[in-house]
Amino acid sequence: ARAAMTTGRKAPAPGATRATTRATTREDALDRALRALALAKSFLSSYDARDKTLAFAQYATLCASNGAPGKLTSASASIGMSRKPFRIMKPLESAATAARKRASDAPTSAAETIRALGMTCYFAFDHLVWACASGACGTGKEDARGRFQRLSYWGWFFGSASGLFLDTNELNALLDVMREKGFGEDGDAPKTRDGENTSPFVDADEDLDADEREAREREVEALRKRARKVFVGLITNSAQAILALALLEKVKMSKRKIGALGMFLSAVNIASMLPAPAAEAPGKTKTA
Repeated sequence: ARAAMTTGRKAPAPGATRATTRATTREDALDRALRALALAKSFLSSYDARDKTLAFAQYATLCASNGAPGKLTSASASIGMSRKPFRIMKPLESAATAARKRASDAPTSAAETIRALGMTCYFAFDHLVWACASGACGTGKEDARGRFQRLSYWGWFFGSASGLFLDTNELNALLDVMREKGFGEDGDAPKTRDGENTSPFVDADEDLDADEREAREREVEALRKRARKVFVGLITNSAQAILALALLEKVKMSKRKIGALGMFLSAVNIASMLPAPAAEAPGKTKTA
């Protein structure tokens, strides 16, 4: 009221203010829902994303059922089969990777070859399992299906174990780069002469101009992206190797634990594939 007297404007009616607030809240909720829908549409536009989403559902139903006969276990098997069309080209992609030029050092080159061949076998034999399930294997298809399934899991294990070796090497190389650039020396990030924190790759004794500092920050961001990729690879390859051994019954795990591990692996894969959220429309402001 005092503000209205000072400015000479009429204060808004309480009812109008509440109505405006409710309308703004509804508009914001709708805007958030549309952005979430756009994000989901963008994410599910790739076959890989659909495969990983179905994988999460497959392992979630397996975890809930603990492998006991019933609707949930049947649903888990059906969802697993529904993933196959989204992976139809995976054997060719893995085989093409196996044919590429390898690293110069022998251990890394061997690991790259084993990973590519292992994943090729994983997807190829998995497609044969799908063919047997559809009746294409003729008589004795259950025996053939079981053999193909085990060969597929062994390919998954060797491909993931080799990937784990390569990610470990990449992590060591990344740490070497960080040490060369002075990252984490003496346990503290370097500071400017005024005592302000700088990028961990900026030498405290250097006087950097704006262009040099911007170049250093780009370098830091590139190393951060590289580090995130390495850590995701370490997590997923470790989980995949354990999961493959569990499905081969070489590691004793209940179906519930297998399902929980599969859910974790699928969630990490989904999180690493999510696109950046859509930005708000320009010029859109929130009212108080």
